[in-house]
Amino acid sequence: MQATSATSSPYPPPPQGYMPAGNHVYAPTLSAGVSSPGSSVEPYDYSAAIDPALEGAGQSQMQVPPNSYEGAPGFRPDLKGSLDGASPYSSGASDGHNHRGGAPLPQSPYLTAIPVHGDGHSKENPPAYTSSTAKRTKIDDLLALGGVHPPAPTMPTSISPIVYDEIKHIYTTIYAPGIDRFLETRWFSSRGLSYALNDQRLCEQFAALISRFGIAPRPGDYTAPAVTQSLEASVVWSLMGLCRRAAADPAGTNGQVSYQEGNDGVHDAAKRLEIFECLVSGQYLDAEPLPPEDEAARNSPVFDEQLRFREREFWRLMGRFLTLRDDEASSAKDTDDTLGASRSLLDSRENRDVIYSIAIARHLGQRMAEFPDNLQQPSTNDEQDAKAKLYVAKKFIEDEAVGKGTTQVIQRLCGMAMRSWTMGR
Repeated sequence: MQATSATSSPYPPPPQGYMPAGNHVYAPTLSAGVSSPGSSVEPYDYSAAIDPALEGAGQSQMQVPPNSYEGAPGFRPDLKGSLDGASPYSSGASDGHNHRGGAPLPQSPYLTAIPVHGDGHSKENPPAYTSSTAKRTKIDDLLALGGVHPPAPTMPTSISPIVYDEIKHIYTTIYAPGIDRFLETRWFSSRGLSYALNDQRLCEQFAALISRFGIAPRPGDYTAPAVTQSLEASVVWSLMGLCRRAAADPAGTNGQVSYQEGNDGVHDAAKRLEIFECLVSGQYLDAEPLPPEDEAARNSPVFDEQLRFREREFWRLMGRFLTLRDDEASSAKDTDDTLGASRSLLDSRENRDVIYSIAIARHLGQRMAEFPDNLQQPSTNDEQDAKAKLYVAKKFIEDEAVGKGTTQVIQRLCGMAMRSWTMGR
């Protein structure tokens, strides 16, 4: 099988209506590397489709294969204003809350082994943290994007060397970079492939997805693309779960490999995946999963250390948000403060925009009977207005899910978030 370039389509043309990820400008994760100050950044205008005013609300023209999954240009503080054009949350706006999330809670014990597939929990592999289950939605239900379930698992089959080569190529050029950007790590690109190839069931799932990419839909058949997207969401979720297996493996390594795994961010990835899973499935955490950050790094003379502080602080605050019960009046101010602090740390990162938007929808959506299906565009653009804030978050997630997300990973995870809005009601 001939190698395919990183910027060309690694598989047959997708079904009609199945759009590849776009190539819009967003700052890359720190783990992906920060380009030199001489880099140029051309902002992509998202405001027309995501701003509450919704001027020119029509969906932008999406590209078709060949795909581009290259990282966005590097983050530069002198260009942050222009980069904010790709985000629905301008740096100048404020939620009007303190930029700290209140006193931190102690770090909770870390996870034991958690399976990759299905709900991710079992008696032998409990969840990382004990969590409340009010309005809890099973991950399997969220993978049925738009209410269309992925194909049922088939009997185990052999996978040809050619298909294995396709799996390796698609993993390394599309899914690993996309997951790394979402969880702000580099573990999936540097270490995840061997875990994926050693999971026979995952490889069979992956092979089924590759096969579906080559199916030409019949005219008027809108189910086939939806089934493909749901299957892709299942593959993405299974791939993301690989970090849990590596993080929970106390032995099986010689110490040096374990250190390298940790240095590539496997423990951060597993904790952040746990946070996202709880966020999108409606669960609460009994204690913060991440410890407070060293305040000295906030104003470090080393710019990368400042960026790393803001990255880790954002995820810590998202973990803290999940400990605050919406049904407890005493948590109201702390919840607002925590979300406000998170809002100040978005830094033009697409993954943080997505996660923050999901948190806003979770927090405000349950308070509004018209959410999600009947939520109308409000008459005000004021971020202090709860309905306006919810509308912006909802519209952003919807747009990301249907094609504006810059990676397949972002698009499918946003599809899961949309599914959670109806499943959790």
